[in-house]
Amino acid sequence: MSKKLIAFAAMLALAFGMTACEEKTTPEKASNATKSAGQTAGDAAKATGNAVGDAGKAAGNAVGDAGKAAGNAVGDAGKAAGNAVGDAAKATGNAVGDAAKATGNAVGDAAKATGDWLAGSKDDAVKTAQNKVSDLETKWQALQDKAAPTTDEAKADWQKTKDQMAQLLADAKTRLVAAKDATDDVWQKDIRPALAAALDKAQKLYDDAAAKFGSTQAT
Repeated sequence: MSKKLIAFAAMLALAFGMTACEEKTTPEKASNATKSAGQTAGDAAKATGNAVGDAGKAAGNAVGDAGKAAGNAVGDAGKAAGNAVGDAAKATGNAVGDAAKATGNAVGDAAKATGDWLAGSKDDAVKTAQNKVSDLETKWQALQDKAAPTTDEAKADWQKTKDQMAQLLADAKTRLVAAKDATDDVWQKDIRPALAAALDKAQKLYDDAAAKFGSTQAT
């Protein structure tokens, strides 16, 4: 009887011991699980923070690079625009200069063609024309003394040239006589243009004749 009681008591003690062990193990497991979960959450938060920080840094760098690129692009565009304006201004200036030069040359040629070499006061122009007549007569006489056409055709051409020169010089002298008593208005409108035209034709006739009949044996 006593052995059974002892065995029963031992079994109860063992059962209580096992229960106590189970009760002690469960809180420890819970504590360890909580600790593990906390570490996991902390690691996740840390990783999230790092990711957010890296993303922010990358975004900041991207914005900075974009701003720098935009600034460079604006600067290059401004420089290109300035160069284009400068080149256009230079080209325009050159074009204007060339046009002005061409206009000046054209005006000079036109003035020469219309007898404006007799510009100035009437007295000065008359003196210039008289000197021109005297110079042409001297050179023309020298050419007549030298010219010696040999063929009938050349002789006829030479005689025609002499007749034309005599008429032009006579016309110029007539205009010079008329200029003495002419009013400024008549001089400018009538006499001066006609006098200049006669002397220009006489000069051209002499130049052509000198080239054609200036040799000793003109044909």
